[in-house]
Amino acid sequence: MTLPSIFLHRVTRAMFAVVAFVLCPVTAHSAIVREAVVPAYFYPSPNSVAWASLNVLSKKMPTTAIVNPNSGPGTTLDQNYVKAIASLHASGGKVIAYVSSSYGKRRLSDVTKDINTYLAFYKVDGFFIDEMTNDSSAANVQYYQSVYGYIKGLSPKFTVTGNPGTSVPERYLTLPLADKFVVFEDTLQRFKRQVTPVWQTKYPAERFISIVHSSPRSNMAAVMKINSSRGIGGLFVTTLTMPDPYFKLPANWGQDMAIALSLQ
Repeated sequence: MTLPSIFLHRVTRAMFAVVAFVLCPVTAHSAIVREAVVPAYFYPSPNSVAWASLNVLSKKMPTTAIVNPNSGPGTTLDQNYVKAIASLHASGGKVIAYVSSSYGKRRLSDVTKDINTYLAFYKVDGFFIDEMTNDSSAANVQYYQSVYGYIKGLSPKFTVTGNPGTSVPERYLTLPLADKFVVFEDTLQRFKRQVTPVWQTKYPAERFISIVHSSPRSNMAAVMKINSSRGIGGLFVTTLTMPDPYFKLPANWGQDMAIALSLQ
């Protein structure tokens, strides 16, 4: 399942769902969740509660926001994004930019155009390559190697995160096709049934991310434990459901963060 298109300028008030990140000890080696990876597909309007919450979280643990102005960078620079990104950076967070790849079907020239447009508009720390394949076909491997090589050619410091939404062949990591992979994106029920490849435990947990939606708040601890037991370091959890579980963050974000931080 891929990340859905955003709805621009949606208001983030009246938030009733609960998003929970498992915050953990300050020392990374003992953290249950090494990084909060947030699909920040909500508009950064002035005084945005959601973006303010991201800033607070970034001061407490490694946090990466995925920005997606218009299913990509859009055609014009938006000062509200400029300010939100700068504020998140000042709080210690990172920002990666959403780029669609249409499972290797999108023209590479369009992919690189999006990448260059983001860099012309915003100070990002890397790129989130959505709709990534998870097979070993030569054409797909070459496609994502090209994307990865292009980004790293611009700056080796850029982080490349691929989103197949499910497990990938090990060669995706060894070649590599990305630095990090979203190895799960779906409902809580399917998350519980997900089978993790044995080889995955050989690699640092920071290279893997789970995105879980449609998850009741009462299951927060279970999601944390399952994710950690699978050797996955990145996590996002929300009670919101399809078709658009990422268009807002809940009003009680700060409260949930405080509770999660106490579970150390």
